[in-house]
Amino acid sequence: MVMTMHNKFIVSVLVAVLLGSLIGHTLFQKYRQEDMQVFQEDVVYFFEEGVYDNQERAENATTAISTKLIVKEDAKYSVYLAITQDKDNMESLKKMFADENLNVTIKEMAIENSSFLTSLEQMDGLMKQVKTNEERETINRVILANYEEFVLKQ
Repeated sequence: MVMTMHNKFIVSVLVAVLLGSLIGHTLFQKYRQEDMQVFQEDVVYFFEEGVYDNQERAENATTAISTKLIVKEDAKYSVYLAITQDKDNMESLKKMFADENLNVTIKEMAIENSSFLTSLEQMDGLMKQVKTNEERETINRVILANYEEFVLKQ
């Protein structure tokens, strides 16, 4: 059977459309997977000292604590002493607060802010290298300030 020029053209177009569809579908699936990874929420551990009815009570109850962040959430005021994503850092912070006789609750929260998460990852890396509670306290101050700047004031 001899193919005419017209038939060859139709077959070529069909092959090109099929190949284009296959490649487009493959690329779209890859893009969608990457997109889902970028926008996943990350779990962050907040060390909460307590929850108070108003800001004044929160401030009065924590006057002896120098590094803290008071955040209004659902008509209450939560006092956070530290934030981390790293389980090892979580253990060292637990010990630090226990040494200071501070009762804290670890609260898991999902954070979507990529700027804060990048900063937190860097600070967590530094936190792993420190030896003293004073150094941990300094890093906590930076983390809490970054959370306030990148997440709360957004």
